[in-house]
Amino acid sequence: MSKKSKQGFLVFLRQLSKMGFYDILLHIKDNPNVHYNEVLKHSLEKEIVGGRASITIVLNGLTGLGLLDRVISQDRPIRTTYNITEKGNKVLRHFKELESLF
Repeated sequence: MSKKSKQGFLVFLRQLSKMGFYDILLHIKDNPNVHYNEVLKHSLEKEIVGGRASITIVLNGLTGLGLLDRVISQDRPIRTTYNITEKGNKVLRHFKELESLF
């Protein structure tokens, strides 16, 4: 593994280890085309995150890692929709395998 690849992998692990990243990724996988407010409501009800700012950080982080696609509608009301990417699905498959070891 090159130094650059290793660095990118470490950044990825740090991001996913933060509170809410894995749970929210799973929720979006199970609920395609989910809107921001639905993710927020689910996350607050399940106490995954503490508030609106936290969910925004998590969603931006997952999008930045390429695990989610974000689509902002141009119609009124303007809504942000999230879907899991192929990369996100691959990551979840690997995490499920790791989870089964424990």
